[in-house]
Amino acid sequence: MLTALLWGGSFAAGILWQWRSPHTAAPWNKRIFNFYFHFFAPVVVLFAYTVVPADATTLIALGAVILASYIVLAIGLVYARLAARDRGEQGVLALGSGFTNTVTLGYPVINAVFGPAGLALQVLFAQFMYLIPIVSVSTTIAAHYGNGTRPRGWGGVIRQIINVPLIFAVIAVVIRVAGFDIEPYVSRPTDWVVFLMGPIGFLELGLALPLDRVSHDIHDLWRAAGPIFLRLAIAPAILFVIHLAIRVDIPTVYYLSIAMPAAFHTLILARVYGLPGPMMRLIVVISSLIMIGAIFVGLSFF
Repeated sequence: MLTALLWGGSFAAGILWQWRSPHTAAPWNKRIFNFYFHFFAPVVVLFAYTVVPADATTLIALGAVILASYIVLAIGLVYARLAARDRGEQGVLALGSGFTNTVTLGYPVINAVFGPAGLALQVLFAQFMYLIPIVSVSTTIAAHYGNGTRPRGWGGVIRQIINVPLIFAVIAVVIRVAGFDIEPYVSRPTDWVVFLMGPIGFLELGLALPLDRVSHDIHDLWRAAGPIFLRLAIAPAILFVIHLAIRVDIPTVYYLSIAMPAAFHTLILARVYGLPGPMMRLIVVISSLIMIGAIFVGLSFF
C-alpha cells in the first residue's frame, strides 16, 4: 500500500509540475531519463546478466522469447513504414509495436496470476526480451526517428546501440565467463535501485504524459490499432508457433508477458526525443485498458 501511494504521489507530482511549469518540466524530464539510463539501468543489467540461470531449459525458452520479440519488432517497423504519415509517427508506431509493459504493469500482474515463481520468470523476461537490454533497443529506435532527424546510416545506428547498459551487459558476461561471482556485491545496490526506479519512473511518466486535449480522428484510431493488435494478439501467437516448431515447452508466463500492452517508458522516450506524444498516448492507454480489462475478467472467472 505504501509503495502504491509513493508511486501515485510521484506520478501526481510529475503531472502538477508539468501543468504549472511546462518550460522546466521538459528539460528536467530529459535529465532524469539520462540519469536513469546511465546510472540506474546499468546496475539492474549488471545484476540480471550475473544471476540468470544457465541451464538448457531456461536458455531455450528465453531464446524463443528473443526470436519472437525480434519478429514482432520487424513486423512493427514494416507496419510503421507503410502506415505512418511522417518520420516521427513511424517511431511511435514502432515503439508501440515492439515494447511491452514488462515492469510497471508486468510485475504486479504476473505476480497476481502466477505467484512468486512466475514473477521470477518475469524478471528474466524483462531483462532478456531482446537479449541485449530493452532500454538500449527502444532508445535506439526513439533516437533514430526522433527530433526531426534524418534517417541515419548503419554507422550511426551502431553507435547508438553501443550504449552504457549494453556495455555493462558485456562486462557482466565477461566477468561471469572468467569465473568470478560478483552477485554478493551487486545484489544490495540492485535492491535499492529497483526500489527507487518505481517513484522515479512514475515521476517521469507524469512529466512525459501529454496534457493537451484528446483529439483523434478515425484515421488515428486505425493507425494505432496496428501496434495494439500486434502487441496483444500477434506476439503471443508468434511465440506459440515457435513453440510448435522447436517442440520445447515455453512457460505460460512468457505468453502473458509478451502480450502485455505498450510500455509506459515509450511515452517518456517520445517526450525526450520529440516524437508525437498524443499518438503514443493513444496506443499506450488503449492497449493498457484492453489488457487490464481482460485480466480482470480472467481473474474473476478462473
